[in-house]
Amino acid sequence: MKSFDDVAKYEKRRQKALSKLAHKTKTIKRQGNNIGIFGLTSTGKSTIVNSLLGKNVAETGVGETTKEITSYHGTGYTLWDTPGRNDELTYSNEKYISFIKGLTRRLILIQYTIKENLNLIRLFDDLELGYDIIANKFDEIDEDEQSKFQCQIQREIESFRLKLKKNVFFISAKYPRMFPSWLEMVDYLTNECVDYDNSFTTDTDSDTSSSSDSNSDSSSGLNSDTDDDS
Repeated sequence: MKSFDDVAKYEKRRQKALSKLAHKTKTIKRQGNNIGIFGLTSTGKSTIVNSLLGKNVAETGVGETTKEITSYHGTGYTLWDTPGRNDELTYSNEKYISFIKGLTRRLILIQYTIKENLNLIRLFDDLELGYDIIANKFDEIDEDEQSKFQCQIQREIESFRLKLKKNVFFISAKYPRMFPSWLEMVDYLTNECVDYDNSFTTDTDSDTSSSSDSNSDSSSGLNSDTDDDS
């Protein structure tokens, strides 16, 4: 390759080849509600697992604490915590593609911008796989800047023309009851998932972001009691 144009052409061919192989890859079929959690290192994937289960089962901390795809079993569902890398090599293999195609729901955690996981989102869109965007660590944004941040994320969704985005939730996995979106998300995840990948809408009015009462009697996690299977 002798120029940047050559690099761009190579990347375009590589993406086309990946798409073709991914479409041919067989799906790993699993029973029940299987929820995959994706995101960069330190965006809070393991923390959200612990908060949803109501106990500390996934290691948390600074840096990459999840080295392999790891499952945590709850009552009627399984959470899948994934490594925090976001390079193409992470998901440019048959095992990973089979895994993501077999999930019931796919939660993409971001902290600052959609761009953090845009390559993965593009792959989901190409494979016609639905996903939800979780803006975690919302508590770290100044209160008077939160509305502006929500508008920024919505503009990015429209600008990048995300096709199969289902919901957007603004939460704090560390402090689940701080924002009403947490209970909305829990309710959404616990509902029986029927034909998830064929039930999308691009109507922004359908986004779930801030309508539930944070003082609701609903459980703050997916489990109302302790689950010993995790």
